[in-house]
Amino acid sequence: MRASFVIVNYNRKDEILTTISKSKEITRNAAADFEIIIVDNASSDGSSAAIKARYEDVIVIDNEVNSGAAAWNLAFERARGEYFIILDDDSHVESGLQEALEYLDRNKEVGVLALNIKGGAYQTTDWKDLADTIGFIGCGAIVRRQLYEKIGGYADWMFLYTNEYEYGIRCLDAGFKIKYFKNTQVIHRTSSLNRTTRRLKVFSVRNEMAIVYKFFDKDKRNLLLFRVYFNNLKGIYSLGLRSVPWYYAALREFLQLKKTLPHTPVKKEIQEIYSKNYWSTKPFLKIL
Repeated sequence: MRASFVIVNYNRKDEILTTISKSKEITRNAAADFEIIIVDNASSDGSSAAIKARYEDVIVIDNEVNSGAAAWNLAFERARGEYFIILDDDSHVESGLQEALEYLDRNKEVGVLALNIKGGAYQTTDWKDLADTIGFIGCGAIVRRQLYEKIGGYADWMFLYTNEYEYGIRCLDAGFKIKYFKNTQVIHRTSSLNRTTRRLKVFSVRNEMAIVYKFFDKDKRNLLLFRVYFNNLKGIYSLGLRSVPWYYAALREFLQLKKTLPHTPVKKEIQEIYSKNYWSTKPFLKIL
């Protein structure tokens, strides 16, 4: 099996049907084999039944609970492909898929290929083609099976947001690279369903702090935790005073999470790469 599309859906029936259709369209004339695996994350809108009725060849895994990003792990476990094409239920590959797979064939050291995201709040407009990166955008990336077999899947303690950077830090620590591939474009249609700014901020800030707490040496953690939190507080200027409780909630949830989070520091050089390149771990005064 050449590659597996691995997609998680939550209550976006129309969007996931579009994504499946687009994925089939881009692989229709491909010489190699592809499969499509959907994890339905406890949807209540009939998504699973609709997929099964329309696409008999699509593998549907019914997740009994909404486990967030960790639901992708169910698809990773089932996938037979040499590569995992990771999409959201509201994103699809528009062009350049074969080029990306051929690039991965030639560059065995690349564990994750971050794709060119168009649409939505998080795009890759300013990313440099074939540059090394420390993470990727989860609605469009390709993961090498060999990497998954070495480090496993997404962290189940994160639920949503920044899981791509947690995965990235483990990828780099395992000796693989993450590259940005401009020639493969992914359209993020960005459904408004199941999205709130509050949830985004609470989970993002909590998880960014948790990454530092888990993966950095103890003598560096406090400074970087300070930077992460106060760099994120800048968001109050654009979001307004209504967002103040969100940042308090994020801090409270981090303090609760860290009680059960094992400390597993990565190599010092990886800590250095991450702290210099992730926006919220940079010195506070430099990004005011």
